[in-house]
Parts: sequence; structure tokens; C-alpha cells
Amino acid sequence: MDPIRLGIVGFGKVGKACAETLLHSKDLSLAGIVRRSESLTLPLAEAFRKVPVVTHMAALPRAEGALLCVPAAQVAGAARDCLQHGIPVIESSVLHGEAFCAYRETIHRLALHHEVPAIVGAGWDPGGLSILRSLFALLVPQGGIEETHRIADSLHHIAMVRQVVGVKAALCTEHRTSSGRRQRYVYVELEPGVDGDRVAAAIRADPLFLGDDTVVFPVESVAALEQGRGLVLERRSAPGSVAHQRLLFEARFDEVWTTAWMMLAAARALPGLRPGAYTLLDLPVRDLWGTQADQAVRAWL
Repeated sequence: MDPIRLGIVGFGKVGKACAETLLHSKDLSLAGIVRRSESLTLPLAEAFRKVPVVTHMAALPRAEGALLCVPAAQVAGAARDCLQHGIPVIESSVLHGEAFCAYRETIHRLALHHEVPAIVGAGWDPGGLSILRSLFALLVPQGGIEETHRIADSLHHIAMVRQVVGVKAALCTEHRTSSGRRQRYVYVELEPGVDGDRVAAAIRADPLFLGDDTVVFPVESVAALEQGRGLVLERRSAPGSVAHQRLLFEARFDEVWTTAWMMLAAARALPGLRPGAYTLLDLPVRDLWGTQADQAVRAWL
């Protein structure tokens, strides 16, 4: 079976992680990279020198899918554009709950109209973490789940802050206060002469930060602050349940690479999908392994 040829739209951290993984994959291959016209002349690492770089997915020959690795605010537009050209998409949107369901329905209608599949919310959260939440709920049907996001960088929020004029680099972290209120700490490295108060106001006004207690800190170097992401996921059985159960998952990880690997796992499921929009919960786990499915069964069952 020939490798699935994938194009990468956007070449930030997640895009680069996807590209690096594709170079060493046996069942997936890198068809090309889609960048903004003003970024076409920017140099690429030696490993990507022979990879086609274009301004639109339609310009990549024989591409069988698009990995959308653009900032959160641009995902919907990029998805529509690819679907209109008959190109299946895999994306890692940051939406949750009713907002995610409404977005998925919109993409579903577009995918049906253009007769191609789309996989939405295929990153870390929603995505891999959604699978873990669902599995915990299946194992403990009656109970509650608690999540503690330890101080660490927030991928989608970082991408948004970096688009604010005057921001050279950024790091966004989140944690819960003792009362349960979420706080976001935003560390920004500013260009010379930039007004920090203006930047802070622009960040707080963005929809991604509305409703959160956001504190903005200008710093000399963001690189010195960067760290991995942390999570504790716990589900306890409800009082009075037949059996008392407690499940605990604790992790520390790099969200960039976790997102990239989840998107590539989703891409392996593309060949068997009919037109429409899917989440990871809609896909058989076996399909996420692609050609490695039989090996996964032997290893994990």
C-alpha cells in the first residue's frame, strides 16, 4: 500500500513537528508545505529543501489530505478552502462543548457538499484528551471527573498572542486558583519601543481570553521560560455506587508533538472514510494505526 500523501498548511511549531515526523514515516508521506506568499522565500531546514513549497493546497500534486496547522482563528477558513477544492482535512481546533458541535456541523455540511471527509478536533484537547475522558467515563459510568492543568504553555493561546503587533515572542500558561477560577498568565517579549499596555489590552480583548482572568507580563526573554505541559485527570465513582473506583492519569508532555502525532494518527483513517466530518470518537481505534493495526492488536491486547 502506497503511503498517504499529506500537505501541511502552516509551518509553525505544529507544522514543523508534523513535517519532521512525515519524513520518517513508512505509511505517510509529505506532499508539500503551504505557506503565506510573504513566507515563501524564508529558508527551510536542510531536511525540507527538496519539499515543494506553495501558497495553496490545490497546487500540490496528488495530495490526499491536508494537515491544518494554522492559528486557531484561521482554521475554519483554511478548512473551507481545502474542502471546496475537494481536499480532505485534518485539524486540531480549540473549541469545546456546544461551540465545537456547531463548528463540526458546519464542516460536516461542507464536506458532504464537496464529497470529501474531514476530521475535526484531532489534536490534544479536543482530541487525544477527549479519548481519555471518554474511556474514564466508560470505566466508571457513574461519577465525576476533575482536571488540573498544571502551569505550562497553552498552544493555541500562544499562536494568537504572537499575532499581536509588537509581540516578538510569547508564552501563555494557565492554572486554577483555590476557588477553582481559571487564570491565564501571558509572558510577552516585545519589540523595541512597543507599548506594553496596548499589547495587554489587545490580548485581553481577543475571544480566546474573554471570560478568563488574564495577567500580562512583559519579559526580556521568553525562551528562558518555556516548559512542557502538565495534566492530572481524575475520575471518582459517585457516592453510593456499587463499587468504589478511582482512576488517575498524570502526564507531563510537549503539546506541540502530542498534537502533531494525534493529527497524523487521524490521517491514517482517511482512506476508509465517507464524506462528512468526524471526531476521533467517531473513528475506530484500529483505523488510527493504519498499516500498523495488526501489530497494535498483538502489542496492546
